[in-house]
Amino acid sequence: MTGLHPGQLFHVGVVAADLDQAMAEMSRNLGVTWQAGKPRLMDLCLYGEDRQVEMRIAHTVQGPPYLELIQCVPDSPWAEPSAGVHHLCYWSEASAEVCAALEAAGNRRVLGKPGADGGYFQSASGAIIEVIGPKMRDYLTAFARGEIARPGR
Repeated sequence: MTGLHPGQLFHVGVVAADLDQAMAEMSRNLGVTWQAGKPRLMDLCLYGEDRQVEMRIAHTVQGPPYLELIQCVPDSPWAEPSAGVHHLCYWSEASAEVCAALEAAGNRRVLGKPGADGGYFQSASGAIIEVIGPKMRDYLTAFARGEIARPGR
């Protein structure tokens, strides 16, 4: 048992082929507004390998749970657009233990270094769960509210 429950759902991630178009459509259809979406070079560990990846990510101001849009990135967990949910992000006070429990249950870590207290975990059926701790939850909340800017902006 991982210890995650629906009350800890923080955001729902969607991968878009065209981030600007997806933001405009969701704004029009759902009445949401967005924070960020500008290109940013990020140091990530993908499939156990350290890489620098240019990412475009936007979060709704409204939430939680927030909506997260990610521009497609070749050869990554975000390679293909998803018309629906790409991943579910949960936060936990015990994020390192939750990550270990997900790996022990047979889920593959596809984002994050082994033993890290956050990351993406993919099940055998393809479902992806993201785990974040309180520090990242608080940072993303402040960012989505426009209280802080992402580094490199």
